[in-house]
Amino acid sequence: MAGYQLTHDQKLKESAIRGADHLTQMYNPVTQLIPAWNQNGDDTIIDTMMNLQLLWWASRETGDPKYRDIALKHALRSADWFIRTDGSVIQSVHYNPGDNRQEFHLHGGSANDQPLVFPNKARPGERVFYHTHQGYSWETGWARGTAWALYGFATAYRETHDARLLAAAQKIADYILAELPEDGVPWYDFNDEGVMFRNRDTSAGAIIAGGLLQLAALTQDTPTAKLYRVQAERITHSLIDRYLTPAYKGDNSPPGILRHGSGTRPADGMLIYGQYYLLETLMDLDMARP
Repeated sequence: MAGYQLTHDQKLKESAIRGADHLTQMYNPVTQLIPAWNQNGDDTIIDTMMNLQLLWWASRETGDPKYRDIALKHALRSADWFIRTDGSVIQSVHYNPGDNRQEFHLHGGSANDQPLVFPNKARPGERVFYHTHQGYSWETGWARGTAWALYGFATAYRETHDARLLAAAQKIADYILAELPEDGVPWYDFNDEGVMFRNRDTSAGAIIAGGLLQLAALTQDTPTAKLYRVQAERITHSLIDRYLTPAYKGDNSPPGILRHGSGTRPADGMLIYGQYYLLETLMDLDMARP
């Protein structure tokens, strides 16, 4: 999608449309969600909110509303199922996809992806259980998942102007801003704060900055929009000043590497999506400059 927008190469457009078609084929009308891993899957991860950008774009390019309709249904169900009352975010939700299955696969968090036998009486399309597998524990607030949600719901509101999606994005933003450490770059999990694992996640910070910047342009309340803009700039400055190489005197690393991304704790290193969203945020800040 981005490649086509930059180059106008028709082959890239065709490839992006095929990707959007694949997402529509994955979509389950029973759950009103796109499963994370395969068709007729029994779980969706919050990361999938980012995939909706492909569907919004495909709907505009083709004039076919099916892409937009599926994206909107997925976003609204995600707002209902993934956001806790305090604005924190669940990473993975498992559900009955329509076949009343009694075994579930905990992708990403279980050794060898062994099936979990979980007897349930959930009706088709209802939740069975949820968990977080890249955070500190199953019920905590994994920072990058929270960042995906903020960015994804902000984008969804920009594309649809559905007030429910703006409310979802702002609820998450308010939670994040209340939980950020002093330098504005989150720990890998909002509930750990470096007590058990001393891991920041700069990739989450970069994504959060981008989401806040979007919200600043979309929010009609002037003081709130200003707050989001100021916080996006604060996080971005912190990423550059404290985490971007050279990060200290004598740092011989290649310049421009965003240090201290955490894929899954205790991993600590460069994450390509941290690099990408920092660059995107910097470009957006430059374009928005008065």
